[in-house]
Amino acid sequence: MANLLQNPDIYGDRILFTCCDELWEYSLSTGEKKRLTSHLGVVNNARYYDNGTKVVFRVMFGQSLDAADLFSIDLKSGELKRLTFITGKSVGRRKFTDVAGFSKDGSIIVSTDAFQPFSVPMLYKLGDDGSLDPLNLGPAVHYIEKNGRIYIGRDTYDLPHWKEYKGGTRGKIWSGTIEKGFKKIIDLENHISCPVIVKDRIYFITDIDGAGNIYSTNLDGNDLKKHTDFHEYYPRHLNTDGKTIVFSMGGDIYTFDPTNDNVKSLDIGPVFDTDLNQSYAPSKFLEDFSMSPGDMYSTVSRGKAFIFNENVNYSIPVKSDGRVRYSRFLSKNEISLVIGDKDGDSIGVFDAGTGEMKRKIGPLGNIFSVKSSADGKYLVVGNDNFQILLIDVSNGTVKEIDQSREGLIVDFAISKDSRFIAYSFPVKSSDLASYVQRHIKLFDMLNDKHYDVTTETANDFAPAFDADTNYLYYLSNRSLDPSTDRFTFNFGYLNITRPFVVPLKKGYVSPARNMPQDIEPEKGEYDLERLKYISEPLPVDQADYRSITPLKDGVLLFSVPIHGEFSSYYSGQPEKGIIVKFEFKDKKVKEIKKEVVDFKISTDGSKIMFSKQDGKLYTFRMEKPEEEKSLNIDAITIVSNVKEDFAEMYDEAWKLARDNYWDKEHALTISEKIYERYRKLVERCVTRWDLSYLITEIQGEYRTSHSYEMGGYFTDIDMPRAGRIACDFKYSNGEYVISDILYGDPSNENEKSPFLLSTLDADIGDAVIEIDGIPIGKGKSIYEALVGKGNRSVLVKIRKKDNSVRSGFVDVLQDDRYIRYRAWVEKNKKFVHERTNGRIGYIHIPDMGIMGLNEFYRQYVTEASRNGLIVDVRFNGGGFVSQLILEKLYMKRLGYDNPRRGTLEPYPMNSIEGPMIAITNEYAGSDGDIFSYSFKALHLGTLIGTRTWGGVVGISPRRKLIDGTVLSQPEYAFWFKGSGFSVENYGVDPDVVIEYPPEMYNVNVDPQLERAIEMVLADLEKYKIELPKK
Repeated sequence: MANLLQNPDIYGDRILFTCCDELWEYSLSTGEKKRLTSHLGVVNNARYYDNGTKVVFRVMFGQSLDAADLFSIDLKSGELKRLTFITGKSVGRRKFTDVAGFSKDGSIIVSTDAFQPFSVPMLYKLGDDGSLDPLNLGPAVHYIEKNGRIYIGRDTYDLPHWKEYKGGTRGKIWSGTIEKGFKKIIDLENHISCPVIVKDRIYFITDIDGAGNIYSTNLDGNDLKKHTDFHEYYPRHLNTDGKTIVFSMGGDIYTFDPTNDNVKSLDIGPVFDTDLNQSYAPSKFLEDFSMSPGDMYSTVSRGKAFIFNENVNYSIPVKSDGRVRYSRFLSKNEISLVIGDKDGDSIGVFDAGTGEMKRKIGPLGNIFSVKSSADGKYLVVGNDNFQILLIDVSNGTVKEIDQSREGLIVDFAISKDSRFIAYSFPVKSSDLASYVQRHIKLFDMLNDKHYDVTTETANDFAPAFDADTNYLYYLSNRSLDPSTDRFTFNFGYLNITRPFVVPLKKGYVSPARNMPQDIEPEKGEYDLERLKYISEPLPVDQADYRSITPLKDGVLLFSVPIHGEFSSYYSGQPEKGIIVKFEFKDKKVKEIKKEVVDFKISTDGSKIMFSKQDGKLYTFRMEKPEEEKSLNIDAITIVSNVKEDFAEMYDEAWKLARDNYWDKEHALTISEKIYERYRKLVERCVTRWDLSYLITEIQGEYRTSHSYEMGGYFTDIDMPRAGRIACDFKYSNGEYVISDILYGDPSNENEKSPFLLSTLDADIGDAVIEIDGIPIGKGKSIYEALVGKGNRSVLVKIRKKDNSVRSGFVDVLQDDRYIRYRAWVEKNKKFVHERTNGRIGYIHIPDMGIMGLNEFYRQYVTEASRNGLIVDVRFNGGGFVSQLILEKLYMKRLGYDNPRRGTLEPYPMNSIEGPMIAITNEYAGSDGDIFSYSFKALHLGTLIGTRTWGGVVGISPRRKLIDGTVLSQPEYAFWFKGSGFSVENYGVDPDVVIEYPPEMYNVNVDPQLERAIEMVLADLEKYKIELPKK
């Protein structure tokens, strides 16, 4: 079986290509294949240079391929060399450190975002000794010199996950010189990628006619010609030696002759195979766990289920015929699994002693929650059709309990006597209501009847029955008690959750009342008609409770302490909570266990199994919670067949796209063709990166934004990462001279270069000559010297401008992007203030997530008080808080508090008085698109800059592939009054278009900010500001 071949380059009769994460060379004349690399990471984008004697290539490394650097190999001597030590950010859909091209003198031009405040790559000339000289030509990923002109490809990267892209960040080509300026010469309606020049024409890939093909123009960007007519697969990775063009397509390598448009497929044949069976540690891929009524446990990891005892010296693999997602014991002898395939999820019932399947029920849709009854007779599942289903395990019958219009029903409980099912039901007050509320409903299986337990006016969740089915407990966000915002005039409802209890039978009152037996009312039968009138809270303080578990003498409450959202929002780490026990008798709350991510309790309530952030499992007994025991699940070895894993992962990726794409009819129309087109290539996949190529091609067929592949487990190979010190250097006469020491607001934490905190007294113009005793300069770049030094202190020696030498310790950072960002903002703010004599404020919003909200408020409280405001959303990475920011900007000043002492205080506080201008660009996307559109629609001011990214179909990824990969699907199409769905795959046009050409970067002039200042001052001249007499 042939392999997937990618990333070709050509030099005469030799072809470079990547296969199975390695670099190979193929001879067109002899057919010989030669492997050039071994176990560096994932290799791609290799290019011949130095007259074909050397190869430069990119290596991605780290488990999820989150870092990249450039390497070279000398084809004569075989010497392998790491060329860069900057570990630029790397994700599958963007390659932020890469080979951009070559200068006229043969030097490698690197594109990287490593020294930028945003994830936008710039160009650098790589010196022989590892120095990086900025070209100062703005964003670019391709660089070509021809006939005294420079050709720059902005955003001309491969875009497999979004075919027929037409938004603001579509690839464009600029041409010109620094002295005479640049002109945008190729700007088609659709994206273009991989530009190369052969003789007097520029060749590139575009799908302007609906399918990816090779096109060309002349060197001025005119005379567009189509050269190929492909329909099944897109050509990728165009490269040339100046005569012949080479590219990959559908996993094969092709040559293209520009003189006659002849396309030839190269029969390279099988290249490489690997061990089909791979071993993994379960804790790395932990997905689910449960306890049996006896002494056994189960866990789901990497799509497989295992049953084991507490010492993990006995384990039983459960023999499922598909990808396992959840496991639930039915009894000591039986276990049920949720098993998925391309048709949906089913329930498998297995013998818990042998792991053999006994029967299968389904498919049942895509299941997101499952619980078993105490007697093992029933299962309840919630699926993506917003259904809650009751399954009779013995005969496989399936009954719909309920179905919501508004959301998943995944929060439910089964009474111990298997009569009742309580569930949290999503509902909206009207079709156009903003919030989905959840109320508790009860289903009586005996009488096939539904009851409302709570009203539909809040968020009620986490229902749970006591062991005797006398009470139903639940949590509710009804206890409103706002907390004061410590930074701006605002309030937030943080701790509003209380546990509630509802007696199910006549004569029962809340067990927390401790009513004396002598005056207790007579106990009766179930009384279900009045449930929503008789609930009451338990006497505990409000908190952010997530679950409640009834015990004989109290309840367990699982809560998450109030915390900032910043770290969890960007890292994706699960929240850590606390298990506490509320005892009915003394009404006291006792802490049981901290640092808990998830937990399960045994049927008799005596034991708890829980997970921590380390992905490991632990147990403890309720009488001695301090004596926790680690379950060494890594004593179990997961053995997977690579080909089977890839086939399953491919099917699941395809299924997620089909089942979640926002336009159901369209998805069903195209999905089968997509499946067959790429499924036949799965057999050719050997590595996870191979499969990634197919997954992104599937995503791209939907031709919509926000189809991403994130995270995952690609390789065990990692390398020392770059250390950062938030300084810029100019390499001059063999020395690294400090050209800038970066800081934002120096009084804020994490906003200044560690040089400023050292005893070095370093200044601009000083040279770094040693780090940890190693000379820096010729033969050793400062970037190489800092590799692996992050989160450490290093001894730095500098030569001052007066030639004196000083030494001191400097704390090296792992990342300095935030410092670079804050320095960029403060520089812009200072520029605006100086140019306007302090009359105009400046705010930059980097994204519409937690960081963007922080940065907005950080600046808004001071900048909004000026006579006018520039709101900069260039490079805005999107998120979800644009409406919160627009709410503030829309707030106009109505008056003032005029005190006897002190200055005026605006009403409303922090309201805007004066004109506003917003600046946007092609890197503002998603919620950045929405903000840009809304700023115009609300007539807040003039929007200037360039057309935005154009991606506004929202996502809510809820499932992972077996290796932890998160795949997003476009689920929520955004519609604007007056424009409909038109922002998607187009973007938002500014009122005034202001380009940022390459030569402006070279002279350090920001034409967009300059124009914004000019326009807001002009508007201010027409604006009348009224103030009371003091």
